[in-house]
Amino acid sequence: MANNIVELLHVKIRKGSLSMKKKILTAVSGCCLGLCSMMFSPLPVFAADSIAITGQLATPSYWTKHTVNGDKVLLPQQEINTINRTMREKSTSLVDLAAYNINKSAADVKEMILAAQQDYRGEETPGEAYDANGKQVPTEHFKQVKANCNLEGLTGNITGQYALITERTNMRLLPTADNYFDDVTCLHYDSMQATALDPAEPVIILHKSKDGAFAFCQARHYTGWVSLGALAVTDRQHWQRYVNPKDFLVVTANKKVVAVGGAWTVLFQMGSVIPLASNKLQPHDTWLAYVPVEVNGVLSEATVKITDDDSVHKGFLPCTQNNFIRQSMKFLGDEYGWGGMDDSVDCSSFVADIYRSMGIELPRDADQQELAMPQSLKFEGLNTAQRFAKVKEAPVGALLFKPGHVMMYLGQDAKGNPLVIHSASSYFTFDKGQKQKHYIRKVLVSDLQFQNGKAIKTIDGLTSAGFCTK
Repeated sequence: MANNIVELLHVKIRKGSLSMKKKILTAVSGCCLGLCSMMFSPLPVFAADSIAITGQLATPSYWTKHTVNGDKVLLPQQEINTINRTMREKSTSLVDLAAYNINKSAADVKEMILAAQQDYRGEETPGEAYDANGKQVPTEHFKQVKANCNLEGLTGNITGQYALITERTNMRLLPTADNYFDDVTCLHYDSMQATALDPAEPVIILHKSKDGAFAFCQARHYTGWVSLGALAVTDRQHWQRYVNPKDFLVVTANKKVVAVGGAWTVLFQMGSVIPLASNKLQPHDTWLAYVPVEVNGVLSEATVKITDDDSVHKGFLPCTQNNFIRQSMKFLGDEYGWGGMDDSVDCSSFVADIYRSMGIELPRDADQQELAMPQSLKFEGLNTAQRFAKVKEAPVGALLFKPGHVMMYLGQDAKGNPLVIHSASSYFTFDKGQKQKHYIRKVLVSDLQFQNGKAIKTIDGLTSAGFCTK
């Protein structure tokens, strides 16, 4: 019988503000990929050629039914605001945009740009990198991209510009839209990708590329290069309406497409905040909301109608265990999207979007999330039985961390097996000494039993369980 072993293929490992993207061929269990389950009552159903659990255990109704006081509000908004401040203090990536100082020295901005390059900082070649056609990226191209940072254009004192994102767009480590895939056999993991930003996200522009096509921006949770075509510059007063909107909708669906004047559409992902033009529900159960539009690089807002349905909620959702469950299950089966690519989520953006729909602002990357969690349970020094017992102490919605990966805890099945939901990349099977790699690239439900290439079970690789609730 084949022994299924999970292998970590692509993870972000953060050291302060720097990143390393690794392919760990020794198969670190559970990192950015799925975990299989041995379930009993009800019996598990596995998708063909997949480690994903399907059936009842992959439905929100199963878990909400088995969660005691699942609809009890755990944190009022005032406490959430305090938690958000605490996480900003503990994280090196989260910033308070409302209080952000837009006046910086050229040296400070230069250091920010270099730090944002992560693995590429100080490098003269792109290493193993392939373009969209699977061809090796030339060193000359890499040098041109680095030169496009326009560091020599940084002089004196810098005054940032207030701006808004006008369409879902990529934030890049360097000013290029060209792909730098690190595996020619799987053109999905772009090493230049930092994250994705949704429409109506406020940012601060601190510098522009030599070719005038990109802006170096500070967002609420990341820094990097954004296409100028996706930015609308505005004044602080209008910008503040997006930083701290008085009345707003939060996107509660995994994805929400909004029509802008019948001319085009914009895509929002879960947790996105859309300011309201009126706090009163309009005829035909619609809301009037603002969507930022760019005209010659400057903000021109459009007022749009958004139907009052279960894809949006006025204000943040209540922070409850059942909402952690319901929100996570809305992504079930969605494609794994490294750094927000493919209009989807990776492991850390998956949990960040869930939490943000309830007003909790997590850092973007898994290691920063682990550092920022207000409360945590540690696994260091525990044996396997003690680790299982420790996991069961965590509340529903807690985040389980191991190097480079994060999963959300759902609870226990009828036999006491803890299950998680997460955005998964791939897994391996081993049969008669033959190894086969299976890309799954989905959001799925799994357990903590699968081994890595060194026969270390996922449960034994956990570093902590983090949570915000009491």
